[in-house]
Amino acid sequence: MSERLKQFAYISHELLDFQEESLRGLLLQSRKKNKDMALTGLLLFDKPVFMQVLEGPAASIDQILADIRADTRHYSMDIIYTNDQLQEREFANWRMGCRILGNRSRDDYARLDSRIRRLLSVGRPNGQLAHQILLEFNAMKGAFLDL
Repeated sequence: MSERLKQFAYISHELLDFQEESLRGLLLQSRKKNKDMALTGLLLFDKPVFMQVLEGPAASIDQILADIRADTRHYSMDIIYTNDQLQEREFANWRMGCRILGNRSRDDYARLDSRIRRLLSVGRPNGQLAHQILLEFNAMKGAFLDL
């Protein structure tokens, strides 16, 4: 019997003034931890807002959720959607994909960045719409990571 998978996405606001180098350090740390915990996902950053989706075994998701909530590098964490019955991973190729919105964008990414920025500009983004946009980013031909 396979292990039950869960997925969640959240937004939060940076407390530290993340520059590319500090974000790179965060990603290196996260990618190692995600590998150890069998987690996959994607982080989008539009200064000062983070939007992240994570998926993996239920126990790992519960642990990482507690860790993220305790992290003092951000505040106002708001879970915008969850899936406690995930059938298969949607971001299986990325231990932690990352995109800084507006950073060296091709035209197709620029359009997607604009949609994400509009989504993040509201007080509480629509979780289903956020999920759809994250999946569109994941499916883009030649998807790349900033860091």
